[in-house]
This record gives sequence, structure tokens and C-alpha cells, in this order.
Amino acid sequence: MAHEQKPQPPRWAQRVLHYRLPEGLSEEIQGDLDELFDVWVEEMGVPKARWRYIRQALGFLRPLPERKDYYMPTRGNISPPLLTTYSSINQIGMLRNYIRFAWRNLAGNKVFSAINILGLALGIATCLIVALLVIHEESYDTYHSKGDRIYRVESRNIKEGHTYPGNYTGLVHALRNDIPEIEVVAPMYKRGGVTIQEPISGTLFKEPVVFAGNELFQTFDYTWIAGNPKTGLSQPNTIIVTRSQAEKIFGTTQVLGKILQYDSKHNLMIVGIVEDYPVTTSFPFDMLISFASISEIMPDFDLNKWNGWGDDFQIFALMKESVDPQQVSRHFPEIITKYMGKEAVAEKQFLLAPLHELHYTSSFSGHTANPTFLKTLLWIGIFVLCIACINFINLTTAQAIKRAKEIGVRKAVGSNRLALIYQFLIETALIASIAILFATPIVYGLLPVINSILGVRLSITDLFSWQTGAIVSCLFVATVLLAGAYPAFYLSAMAPIWALRSNNKTITNRGFTLRQGLVIAQFTVSLVLISCTLLIRQQLSFFQNADLGFNKNAIITVGLPDNSPAKLQLLRTRLLQSAQIKNVSFSFNSASAESNWMQMMEYRLKDTVVRIKTQMKMVDANYIDTYGIQLLKGEVFREGDTLPKVIANEIFLHRMGVQRPQDAIGQVAFYGDSQESVPIVGVVKDFHVNSLHQNIDPTLMMVVPKHFYQGSIKLQSEQLSSQSIKETLAYIEKIWTATFPNHLFEYSFLDDTLNQAYQNEIRTEQMIEVSTFLAIVIACLGLFGLTLFTTQSRIKEIGIRKVLGATVSSIIVLLSRDFVKLVAIALCIATPIAWYMMSQWLQSFAFKITIVWWVFVVAGGGILIITLITVSFQAIKAALTNPVKSLRTE
Repeated sequence: MAHEQKPQPPRWAQRVLHYRLPEGLSEEIQGDLDELFDVWVEEMGVPKARWRYIRQALGFLRPLPERKDYYMPTRGNISPPLLTTYSSINQIGMLRNYIRFAWRNLAGNKVFSAINILGLALGIATCLIVALLVIHEESYDTYHSKGDRIYRVESRNIKEGHTYPGNYTGLVHALRNDIPEIEVVAPMYKRGGVTIQEPISGTLFKEPVVFAGNELFQTFDYTWIAGNPKTGLSQPNTIIVTRSQAEKIFGTTQVLGKILQYDSKHNLMIVGIVEDYPVTTSFPFDMLISFASISEIMPDFDLNKWNGWGDDFQIFALMKESVDPQQVSRHFPEIITKYMGKEAVAEKQFLLAPLHELHYTSSFSGHTANPTFLKTLLWIGIFVLCIACINFINLTTAQAIKRAKEIGVRKAVGSNRLALIYQFLIETALIASIAILFATPIVYGLLPVINSILGVRLSITDLFSWQTGAIVSCLFVATVLLAGAYPAFYLSAMAPIWALRSNNKTITNRGFTLRQGLVIAQFTVSLVLISCTLLIRQQLSFFQNADLGFNKNAIITVGLPDNSPAKLQLLRTRLLQSAQIKNVSFSFNSASAESNWMQMMEYRLKDTVVRIKTQMKMVDANYIDTYGIQLLKGEVFREGDTLPKVIANEIFLHRMGVQRPQDAIGQVAFYGDSQESVPIVGVVKDFHVNSLHQNIDPTLMMVVPKHFYQGSIKLQSEQLSSQSIKETLAYIEKIWTATFPNHLFEYSFLDDTLNQAYQNEIRTEQMIEVSTFLAIVIACLGLFGLTLFTTQSRIKEIGIRKVLGATVSSIIVLLSRDFVKLVAIALCIATPIAWYMMSQWLQSFAFKITIVWWVFVVAGGGILIITLITVSFQAIKAALTNPVKSLRTE
């Protein structure tokens, strides 16, 4: 019978010990560990014994000085104290020594230490803010338990390549009946600015509401305070409110059975109260009304329509367990063919958008994150931190002469390179730790600014989450490695004799080329940021001043709770009695709006049918005059027009294949399943019906009074004083309230509303401005430190030059010219980078500026001026110093 083989310690651990430790020491330690291993095998088994052996062996691999004589008391044949004497007492003592020396170096170089700490603090604070923002945006809609199975069914126009979040109302029944892989279909219809009244107190509220069915609660997670989630929205004339809304209106959550009035005339019974949604939701609804109520509240709303849609009506589908979305997508062409006709397959497409992507496309919340913007912020944060680390590297290597003799002495008495690297990394870690402490109040101070710019709600408490803790740890490690690795290896590489004999000149020349490259990198990042800021500002200026094809100035828009012709005529007549009001028009929306009515129209030319996705503008006879839209041919609408007819824009004519406006007059367009038709009676010059992000849609204007939801009031003058505007608004409110009692008056200026479409660009520009400011501040700190070091190291040279007749200006030029060269090199590098980045960014706009060369010259000039101011401060100080004092300096 074979003898059982004796367990052996891990061979690789023994080899590591033999390689790492001096020969005599490694044999003794390995022998003791092998004896201990036999004891551990008996006490705890082979696996745990091997694990403990590895752990103890690795304890000897820390980068500490190797001791030539050591003391290891024994106990019998085994010496456990060895494992603590060498690895614990020695290492703890050395660690304390390193920390003590690091603190002395900080205290002995207060200016350079302050520059390093402040620069790193600003860099770390920037990264922390970006991290908080990314965590916030990534957390949207993550709390739904079925979130991985929820999709929004979107509509895509193939010819135009544009995807819409809204869809046809008729698609709801098709999804339920024709796709068995879908478990629940949950449609939502949002209405903004609805007047809600509490009938007992008469209190009025202006609130957005959402119409939904009970499928909503089968799809999304709601926390119920009161009511039945199984029947909550199944009955007509019922409403569910959130906790905050119940407390806002009634002062309590005990509101089941109470009545609220929709537009002060439709009674809705409260049948449920749910908890408020988190801030990070794409569905911030405080009032949910049952779909069964829509037939009474909005009799004309078609729940089975296939020839028109809006983004306010969206459809969500909950897939069955283990269903691949591709299985569902395969049914869409069949549905299009069945309900819209074979020809529609080439023009229309339905897509599935996962719930977690809604926040990055379009959602009911109105707050949409831009992935490109978040990536840009991440890169900016990294660059700003790198600029701070560059400062640290430059200033640390520049001061190498002050550490040279210390390094030489340490090496002479037996310190090895690993121990020196360990020491310098500990010094960097100490500075990084202090910088993190300073970064916290900086973040606290900047959060209100960031919240204001981006419209988010970040708080200082977000800093104390486990995600933030992990990010801070990563930032700490990254900062220590980025900022400390090169100085540690550079300083520890000095030969003892060379270090002890070194002087300013030799040390300065050793790191000269690297410092030049790092300064160029700093200037390059700053120039790219400044150039991008200038170009984004130009694009925003273009947005605000572009010719839209209509006059957006001096127009006030108001809602219309009642669009009956008698009410609207009364309102118009009363408003025009004011000398400050030029015209009044009623319509579905403004000349340019984000929420639009899209309709599929047909134009027939002999046997050819041209299908045109068209934006419909429901307008009155005063619309064209109120907005100053130019009529090219034909006639405008007249008061009292009852026969259906349309006015087209030039784009619609081009899609028809008609080249001249006069040739379009009298042509007929078909709609409503091609059963209804309208003649074209006029053609207007193209105007921007969307924001400048998008191309101009084919557009038809038509008189349909039942779809008038907005009033547009044109003032007589665009230069009214603030007092006149205040008086005019008071008059409009008085007349509006008298016409629509029991409704809240709200207004907006059209130009302000149009500017809201460019909030993402405005936020991008503001964030880059803040980042640019921080980057320049950090770069200037480093530049100031380098200039201070340069003047100190060349103080005798400056003194001799002054004795020989050098002027103050010549000395300033002497100390500044190298930095001017670096700015010029950085400008050459930054220009193509900034040009490429902004060219890519501008591709997302249908209408954009042309990048001009002088923007980069301005950016370079700005950096040059900042550099000269920073350098000149120390240069002038050095130039004005008494030469005698300079020459006495050791």
C-alpha cells in the first residue's frame, strides 16, 4: 500500500520568497514558514493552511528596506514572533517615518504644497460632480421590478429617418389582439396645463394630467397608500392622485371619495392615493385619470385612429417572461399591412425602445439626458484632473534639487529604490487625501450652480452613498498613480553620488523636456475647451437670431380652456380694445412648437400616389398676419370660412413635385384613409415649424376651430417699456379671466418658449464654461508655481544680467518667451482637435454655423494673455529685486 503524500506549501510562494529576500534571510523565513505550515495542516486542514502560508509569505513583499541584522526570538523549534517582528514592527515604524517626512516636506514648502493641494482639490471636485451627475442620470427608472421587460412602441418614418415617441391610438388594440408575446399594453395620454378645481373651496390648480388604464399598475410599480390597485382606473370619471398632490389640495391624504373637477366642469372621484415617484422618473405624474373618462371629457378623441398621431400619446408594452423583443418586432410589418395597407410598409416602421433608454430619447418628464453630453462631461472631468496631476508632476520634479541630498543620504545608508518609491507615493497619497477633504466643500459650493444650470436636484447627501464612496476611492488611487508615479520613479532613480553632488542646473535640465510636454498638454486642453465654448456660443447666437420665416417678437401666448366660437370671438373683441394689442389669433399651437400634429396626406398625379407626412397647423383667419408669415401665392383664410381648404408651405409643394407656387393653387390633398380631400388655396414661404435642430416639415394650415387650444396676442410695439408690458399683461389677464371664469390664467412670451428648445445646448455651453474656468485656474496655479521655481533657480543669473545693464522688460521677456513658445505649439495641436470635435457636434443640427479660423486665434490670444499675466507677476518681482541681494542668495 502506497504511503499518502505529505501536503506541501505552495511552490510559487516559496519561489517568491527566495527571489525577494536576501539569501540567508529567505532560507530562515522559509524554514520557519514550512514548520508552521505542518502545524496549520493539523489544526485547520490543507486548503486553509496553504491560504495562510500565502498570506504570511506575501507579508514580506512590501517595498521596505532590507535589514541586514534582525532579531527573531524563538519558541521551541518554531518562531511565530518572526512573522510580526519583521513584517509588523519594521513596516509600521517605517510607515510612520514616511508620513513624518511627508508632513515636514508639506510644511517646509507651503506655497508649492498649497498649489498642489488646491489644484488636485479642484480636479477631484470636478470629477466628483461629474460622477454625481452620471449616477443621477443613470438611476432613472431603475426601480421598476419589471423594468427589463417594459418597452415603448415608437413610430419611425423610414424616408425621413426620424423616430417619434408617440404613436397611433389604433395600435393599442392591434398590439393586444395580434401579438401574443405581449403580456400587457399600457397606453398613456398626457395633457398639460389643465385647470383642476376643488369644488368645495373653489381653489384652482394648473396641473398636467395623464389618462391611463388599469394596465398601468400591471406594468409599472406604484406604492399605494389607499385604494385598490386592481380596479383603480377601470371606471369612468375616476382619478388617482399622489401623496403630495392630495396634501397640496386637501391638506391630508384622507381623500378617498372626494371630488375634483376637470376644467371646472367634469367631476372626477378620487379612488386612490399613491406615493410620490422618485425624482429620477420619466413619469412624474401627480394626477392619473381613467381612459374610460376620456369619451366624456374629450368627445372628439379617437381611440382607434390610424392616420394621425402626437407625441403626447405613447404606448408601453410589457413582454411575457423570456420573450425576446425581436419576436415581437417580427409582427410589426404584418400589423402595418393589416391596418394601414401594403404601401405603408415601405414608409412606416414600429420600434421597441427599452425602458432604461427613455431618459436618453424623449420622455413625459421633459428632462432628457444627452449621452453625448454626459460623455463630454466625463472626458472634461478626466482632463481637468489630469491638468491638476500635471501640475503636481511638474512642481515635484522641478524641486528635485531640494530632495536630491535626502535621496543620496538614504541610498548611502542602505535604502533601496522600492522603499524610496514607496515613500514618495505615500507623500502623494497624503496630499491627495488632504485634497479630497478640500474637494468636499468645493463640491458643496458648486452643487447649487450645477443644479441651476442642468435643472437637476443633486444634494450633498449624494456624496455619502456607496457609489460615491467607491468613486472617491478610485479617484484617490488614480490621483496617486497619475500624479505620484513619475515623480516617485524619477526621484528614486538618482544615483547616490550624483544626488549628493547635484546642483540646480543638472536637476533642471534632467526634467526640462518632460515639463515642456506636460505644460503643452495643459495649454492644449485649455485651448480646446475655450474654442469649444466660443463655437457653442456662436451656435446659440445663431439659434436666437436666425430668420425663422415669421416674427417671434412681442407675441404672448395663452391657453384656451373653451374653444367655442362665441367665447373666442368675445375674447378677441375685448382684447383688441387695448391700444397696446395689434392682433389676436387662435390655433392649435404656435408657428414653431415642440408638440406637433402629424398627419399622413396623399397627393395624386394621374396613376401616381405621393404620400407626404405632414405637420398640420389648425389656425384661424388671423394666424398668418399675427405671425407675419409671407404669402407667396393664392389667398389667406377669411373670417367665417366653413368650407375645408388648406394653405401649404414650399416644402409640401416640393414633395408633391410642384415647382411653382401658382401651379399648386387648386390642387387637392387627400387624408382620413384617403376618403376626404381639401383644395390648396394658398402657398406661404417656408417657416421653421420646428426648432433649428430639425429640417422644416411639409406643412398645411387649415381652419378647424374645435382644435384651437392656444391664443396668440401680438403687441403693437416690440420696444414696450417694462411698465407698459406690466399694464398690458394685467389687462390681458383681466379680460381672459372674465371670459373664462374658474380657470387659472397663465401666459408666456413666444421668444422665451422657443428658447426652451435649446436648453441642452445652453446647458452644454454653461457646463463647458465652468469646466474651462476650473481648467484655466488649475493651469495658472501650475504656471505660477513653475515661474516661481524658475525665478528662484535663476536668481543669480538675473542679478548678473541687471549688473550688466539688463532692463526690467528684457528680464520679463527672458522669463516669458519659453512659455509663449509653448502656447504657440499648444495652439497648433488644439486647433485641429477642437475643429474636429465641433464639426461632429454640429452634425446634429439641421441648421448650423460655419466654423471660422479666427475663433482659434481668439482662444490662443486669450491663453497667451493669461499666461503673460501669470508669468509677468513673478518676472517683474524678480526683475525689481536688488542685484546685490540676488547675488548673495545661496
